[in-house]
Amino acid sequence: MYAKLQAASVHSKFRIIYISNNHTNDFMEKLVIIGSGSGGLPVASTVAKFRKNQYDITVITKDRDIAYSPFGIPYVLKGDISSYNDLIMHSKEHYRESGIKIFTNTSVEEIDTQKKRIRYKNTWLDYNYLVIATGTAQRVPKVKGIDLNGVFSAHIKTLKEAEKFEDFLSNSKKPLKIIMTGSSSIDLEFAVGLKERGHDIIIVEKAGHLMPDRLDTDMAENVQKYLHSMGIRVITMHELSEITGTGTIESVNLGDLILPADLLMLGTDFMPEITLAKSAGFDTDKYGINIDEKARALIKGKPAQGVYVSGACAHAINIVTGKPDFIYTGSNSIQKSRIVSEQLLGIDASLKGSPNPRIAVLRDLNIGTVGLTKEEAEKNNIEVKTCVTEEKSTARYYPGGIPVYMKLLFEKNSLRLIGAQIVSKGCGIKERIDALSIAMSCRLTAKELAHLETAYSPPVSHLLDIMVELANSVWIEKNMRKRG
Repeated sequence: MYAKLQAASVHSKFRIIYISNNHTNDFMEKLVIIGSGSGGLPVASTVAKFRKNQYDITVITKDRDIAYSPFGIPYVLKGDISSYNDLIMHSKEHYRESGIKIFTNTSVEEIDTQKKRIRYKNTWLDYNYLVIATGTAQRVPKVKGIDLNGVFSAHIKTLKEAEKFEDFLSNSKKPLKIIMTGSSSIDLEFAVGLKERGHDIIIVEKAGHLMPDRLDTDMAENVQKYLHSMGIRVITMHELSEITGTGTIESVNLGDLILPADLLMLGTDFMPEITLAKSAGFDTDKYGINIDEKARALIKGKPAQGVYVSGACAHAINIVTGKPDFIYTGSNSIQKSRIVSEQLLGIDASLKGSPNPRIAVLRDLNIGTVGLTKEEAEKNNIEVKTCVTEEKSTARYYPGGIPVYMKLLFEKNSLRLIGAQIVSKGCGIKERIDALSIAMSCRLTAKELAHLETAYSPPVSHLLDIMVELANSVWIEKNMRKRG
C-alpha cells in the first residue's frame, strides 16, 4: 500500500513528494519518465494501475502544469471552453495517490546510459527503465525583430504560455491587427478563434495554398473560401523576412509586401525535441529519436538497455511509404505510449505504421485528412489515381443537405487507398476519416472499399456512403478501361 508519506523536500520552484511502501520499495524497479505530455504521463498511469508494487515511478517535467490538453487551448481562446483550468484532467494529488512522483519545473540535463542514471539540478537519479518523452520543439525563424513584444508562437503548448498570450490580448486595444504566418490545423484554429473575438486576421502562407501538408490545391480552395466568408484575408506565396517596431511590433515585411501589425503569431513549424537524447548518444535524425518496433531507443543501431521512447520525439513509420516520418499528433503519441506501457507490463506488442489521421474544426467547418497528399505521393515516386466529388450530406431528395467535398487518393496500379481529404460543414467528417484510417491500416483497395456496406437513413446519408461511391467509380473505371 502506498499509504505512508516518508519524506517531503521543498525546492525553490517545486515540491517533490515521496510516497512509498516500506516493505517493497527496496525491491521495486525504478522507472523514470522524462516528459509529462501525451507520451509520458499515460505510461506512468498505465504502469501504476497494473504494476504499482513492481515499479517506483518518477516523472520529471520542465513544465509548471501537468495532465492538461494543449489541443484545447485554441478553444479556450475562442471562448468555447470557459477557462484554461478546465483543460486540466487530473491534479498532482491524483498521481501522488497512484504512487507516482512528479517533479515539475525541472529539466533533465544529462542521461548516463552506462550507469543507468539521469541528472537534474546537479542531482543524479538511478533508473532500471527510462522513458524519453520530450515531445516537440518549435522552429523559430531567424529574422530581425523576432524578440519584439507582441511576437508569439502558435505552438502554445503550456498553460503558462497560454496565460501570457491571453494577458497580451486583454491588455491591448481592439481590434488588433494580427498576422498569422502559417496555415496548419493549429494555426487556422487560432486564427478563427481570434477572428471571433473581434480581431482583424491575415494569414500568410509561404506555399501556394493553405494547409499544404494536409490538402491538395483543389481541396484547399474550399477552406480559403470559408475563411474569406468570415472576413479573414489569405496571402499565399509570401514569407516573413523582417519584423519592425520600437520595443513592440509595428509591422511585418513579407518581401514585396509590408503589413501593419499589432501582433504576430508564428505558425507552427514543429520538430522533434531530440537535444537531450542526441547529447546522450542515442541515434537521432530529423524524424526524431530512432527506435525499434518495441519502441526501444537505439544507440548505433542497437537497443539501449532499459530505455524506451514515447510520443512525438520518437520516430514514426508512415504506413503508405513504409519510411520514417515525423508525426506529432496527440493520437499517434498516445499509441506510442501504449506500446511502451505494454512493454513494461510484459505484454507482447509492436509498433505499426501510422496513416496519420487528422481533423480540424474551424467554427462549423470540419477538415479531415488521412494519408498522403498528391504532392507527397509524387515526392515518394508513387503514381496516384485521384477522385473528387461534391455531394449532399443527406439523400438527394431530403431537404437541408450540406455539401460534402471529398477526395480519395489511390496508388495507380494496385488501387490501394493512400490518402483522403474531406471538407464540409456537415456531420460525420471525423467518423469518415476514422473509417478511412482503418481502411488504410488494413491496406484496403478501391475494390474492397467499393463493396463495403454502410448504414443508411435519408436524413444523414446516401444509400451507400460517399466514400464507398467514390471508390466504386474508380474501381469500375479501371475495369471498363481493361475491357475497352
